[in-house]
Formats: sequence, C-alpha cells, structure tokens
Amino acid sequence: TGHDLSSLLMVGGGGAPRAPEQVRQIDAVFAQAAPNTGWGMTETNAIGTGIIGAEYLERPASSGRCSAVMDMKIVGEDGAELPAGERGELLVRGSAMFSGYWNRPEANAQAFTADGWFRTGDVAFIDDEGYVFIVDRIKDLIIRGGENIGCGHVEAALLMHPGVHEAAVYAVPDERLGEEVGATIHGDASLDLDELRDFLAQHLARFELPRYLRKADAPLPRT
Repeated sequence: TGHDLSSLLMVGGGGAPRAPEQVRQIDAVFAQAAPNTGWGMTETNAIGTGIIGAEYLERPASSGRCSAVMDMKIVGEDGAELPAGERGELLVRGSAMFSGYWNRPEANAQAFTADGWFRTGDVAFIDDEGYVFIVDRIKDLIIRGGENIGCGHVEAALLMHPGVHEAAVYAVPDERLGEEVGATIHGDASLDLDELRDFLAQHLARFELPRYLRKADAPLPRT
C-alpha cells in the first residue's frame, strides 16, 4: 500500500508452494500483475515446472506442468510408479540435470536410481492433466498413527481464515501416535482459537487437525 505498482507484470514465487489463499489475494490486490510460481532444484538448474495467471488461479495449489526438457514421475516406497493423483516421492530426469555431487559417490548412490532417475526428496502427486502438486519434504512429513500429513497443507488451511496472518506447522512427539500436529499462528488480536478449530474442521481431515495450537503475539521468526 502507498506505492504505485501498476507497472508490475508478475508476482513470482519459489522455494516452497504458496498457500492457495495468497495466490487469490495477489489476483485481487494487483490490477495487472499475474501470480506465477514453479518448482526446481539446484540439481535441476532450477528447471522443473511452471504456472502463471489464470491457469495458476484455477489450480492455486499446483506448481505447474513439467518442462519440455524434463521427465517426472511419482513412486511409492517400493520404487514402483504410482498412478495419477497418488502421493509419493517425486523423481526427475532430463537434460537440465546435474551429473552428480562433486567427489561424493555415496551421495550419488543414494540420490540416483539404477536407471538414472534423481530422487528429489519431495512428496508430490501429478494429476490426470499433468499438473504437479508438491505436498512437502519427505523428512518434514508428520506421521500421525501411520497417516502422512503435509505441514504445508495444514498451513494453507490455517491461512484461509481471514484472522490468521502467518502459520507454521510442525510435528510434536506423541507416545501413542508417534507424532501429533502442532501449529503456531500470528493473527488478529481478536482471533479466537476455538473458533479457528471449528473453521479448520471444515477444511481438514480429522487426523490433520492440530492438537496443539498456539497463538504468537509477534510475527513469526524468519530464517
């Protein structure tokens, strides 16, 4: 606010999926600028997927379709390719890939499959139209009683509430279930946590609902 941003053409993102609510806010706030994002890694020379404008607004949780110079697939724990819509690890290969980690044969052995696919460490799914949806990092998943919960998915639901400005979701150790869902939020001073829990129940499965919900008085720390 207070600045003329009418010449801005794009509001890009990267590094992690945006909350879908933020994609819609960009479209509502900027008169001309289109939201866009993509997925890539240092190991892929930042090439991977991309999405922009109306296409992104229709699928605000997606990172876009695969680049023409790359191949992508989703595999389960046994390494078998999964059908459209099923979550697993995202594997990539193509002409944008690096050849390997410098002088680290043990890392290369872990990172590459025998037939040359690179294990990204990202949990994702690809829909039946080829759009890629990044769910979380494998090591950042919350595993609650055998159910895999993506922190970003829960954060996106929290950010849909108009009184929530920031949200961070994380695993809390639990003796019975292994891990429980914890969340810290920063928002309006009048935000009621019980009302927020009722709101979340409309957007999340029961096992995804934060058991531990904490309200921070100040903006959340930044890395």
